[in-house]
Amino acid sequence: MAQQYSEMPYGASRPMVPRYGPHPKVSLKGLLLLPVMPLVWVVRGVKRRRDRQKDKLQREILDLRREIKGLRRINMELMNGKERAEISDQRKSEFLARITHELRTPLNAVVGFADLVRQEPYGELGNPKYGEYLTDIRSTSAHMLDLVNDLLDVAKIEAGHIEMRESWASVPNILDDCRRLMAADASAGGVELVVKTAPDLPALHCDPGRVRQIVVNLLSNSVKFTPKGGRITIAARPDRVGGIVMRVEDTGIGIPRDALDDVFEPYTQIRANHLVKGQQGSGLGLSLVRILADLHQATLGIESVENQGTTVTVRFPPTRVGRAT
Repeated sequence: MAQQYSEMPYGASRPMVPRYGPHPKVSLKGLLLLPVMPLVWVVRGVKRRRDRQKDKLQREILDLRREIKGLRRINMELMNGKERAEISDQRKSEFLARITHELRTPLNAVVGFADLVRQEPYGELGNPKYGEYLTDIRSTSAHMLDLVNDLLDVAKIEAGHIEMRESWASVPNILDDCRRLMAADASAGGVELVVKTAPDLPALHCDPGRVRQIVVNLLSNSVKFTPKGGRITIAARPDRVGGIVMRVEDTGIGIPRDALDDVFEPYTQIRANHLVKGQQGSGLGLSLVRILADLHQATLGIESVENQGTTVTVRFPPTRVGRAT
């Protein structure tokens, strides 16, 4: 319809007609797509939602797998812990049986020797035979005292009440004390005891009594399981990094290879294929060695060959080493 104007512009001879641009061309393809576009948008929206849901599901699956893996690890740790607890309980039961025997046997001996002295079967007490009985009573009582002291130390350690009295100490003096303490037992067993220390060995910051306990327990174990005519060497030297290494080496019966990993575990008794003089350990000495070494930040090493001997090393760190003594 033609557009009507109520008036004409000044100077115009005819009515003005509005001018429009050319009509846009609409293709047939565009007309055909118009009804389809909403459907395309719907499909794309559905696809995006599906992709988001898929990504979310994959993340949830990965999280679930991680949780399952963690639960499996925890379950494995619980099973291993249960197994270790059962082994520990079994070792404690065996230990109690051993320690009962270890205490009962010498107590019976003490009572028997005391009865013999009291009854005076060899006449008055001046007879030398009574002196032998008294010597046996003393050595047997000393053995029981050692067992009781070990038990007390284990109880203190497990309760966290172990005392450390640290000072600067001479390593040669400590090793010489240990040699004197074990000389009688070594001589009785026909075993040679030798001490070797490097010259100008630095002082060691430690609890001297506890270090002596470490060495004496190692020596006691070596004396028990070294045949007559054997040799035990106690040695100490500086190491390459500035620490101090103590070594107890014997020519004893050795330790089976499959038992080396357990020798320092509490309440563990190593069952060798053969024993010297019927000796058996209580299962406390070597575990105390490990614990006392840990308290000094020292590391333990052990090498052993059956029928040839055993070497145990105690390596103290440079932080515990001072000036030469």
